[in-house]
Amino acid sequence: MAGEIEKLTATREADQAFFEAIKEELEAKKLKFIDDINTDVSAEFVHLKIIDKLHLNLKMRPDLIERQQATKLTKAELPLYENSFTFSQSKFGENSPISLSNPVKTKQHAVLYRERIYYPADEDEQSMFLNEPSKFTKGVESIPLDIHNKPKVSVIGLPKSGKSAICAAICQ
Repeated sequence: MAGEIEKLTATREADQAFFEAIKEELEAKKLKFIDDINTDVSAEFVHLKIIDKLHLNLKMRPDLIERQQATKLTKAELPLYENSFTFSQSKFGENSPISLSNPVKTKQHAVLYRERIYYPADEDEQSMFLNEPSKFTKGVESIPLDIHNKPKVSVIGLPKSGKSAICAAICQ
């Protein structure tokens, strides 16, 4: 029994030395190591804490590189970017790319992404946009897609055949 405890203690000390060496290497390369987690608790708890720390990198992995291209713009920086020839407004104009059906035109929470300026409505939308920029820009039209505008009546005919008169009568 005493021999097993000594063996486990030696293994734990070797693991601790190994992790300290990795931590020093990462810090030398200016990479942030996961904060110290108390390992005297259950393995499930430690696992949950590590997953919590790596949440953005695991959950939103497709946007890992895209997130690096999106930056917040301050009120002082915004006019410089708007007046430059390199950067222009997005296809949404001054509308928020997140709340398309309820546009709020404000420039207080501007974001620069791929040489385009986006104007989220508030800080929550700005953080959503900064976490997943491609979700709100790629394959999204600048008009709401949930509003369907389908024509009910079509009037066709030759020129001067009375189409305008019929349309006026239908409108009344």
